Amino acid sequence: MFRYGSACVSALLILAVALAACASPAAPPTPTPPPEIALAVSGSGSVSTVFTAIKSDFETAVPGYTLNVLSGTGTGGGVKGVLDGTLDVAAMARAPKDDETAAGLKYLEFGKTAVAILLHPDVGVTTLTQAQVKAIFAGEITNWSEVGGPDLDIVLYVRDEDESATGALRKAIFGDTPFPETAAGVMTSAGDMLTAIESTPGSIGFGNWSGVLASDKKVAATALDGIKPGEAEYAVKVIQGVGYTEQRQAVVQPLLDWLTSDAGQAVLQQRGVNPA
Repeated sequence: MFRYGSACVSALLILAVALAACASPAAPPTPTPPPEIALAVSGSGSVSTVFTAIKSDFETAVPGYTLNVLSGTGTGGGVKGVLDGTLDVAAMARAPKDDETAAGLKYLEFGKTAVAILLHPDVGVTTLTQAQVKAIFAGEITNWSEVGGPDLDIVLYVRDEDESATGALRKAIFGDTPFPETAAGVMTSAGDMLTAIESTPGSIGFGNWSGVLASDKKVAATALDGIKPGEAEYAVKVIQGVGYTEQRQAVVQPLLDWLTSDAGQAVLQQRGVNPA
């Protein structure tokens, strides 16, 4: 029987080691991507519209995060959702109330936007004075010919008294003069207001400029005393902010940081939101 000598065995061992050394190294394990974090956002309809508009910019800048923008429930509804844990972020068009802060709401104002006076595009009036706007929304001016427009009846749309845009216009222009009973309707959301104006010849209403820019509605915005809604000197503005809780702050913080960063502020300005 043939027997291997020790020298032959050693040679075979050396060959095996050499072959193993030449073999391709094992591929490193594929890293597991971190779980994606979806932030649920709702509240003010106009501010929620801004979040829809900036969604892709934020998600590109902050990988692993998505914004789940839900239907607007009003600022108060957004605050309630954050406090009861059904939302991560409240879209807010006003500062928090004392009882909301006492309940644990934290707040960040990230900008301001104009409250624009909105017209059906065929009206053709490009600027109004504050006195004319006040008279229109008091029902004292009822035909566009009275302010340089066509001989066409004015169709008036308004928002409810708790709406932030209504409050800002009351403080700056309207005062305590009630809306006339002849107003065509009280709109319950920013989207409803834009739809009504777009579809009604001779109509006028109002809404946050950022929401107008983010929508696809064909409405016109008139200047106030010659100053357009996108200009810094425009007379009527409302807050754009977010509410959250301390318990969720660590998860929400990347959104807060982006909203106040130079890059985030540049995107917001393109959407009609000026620095706070």
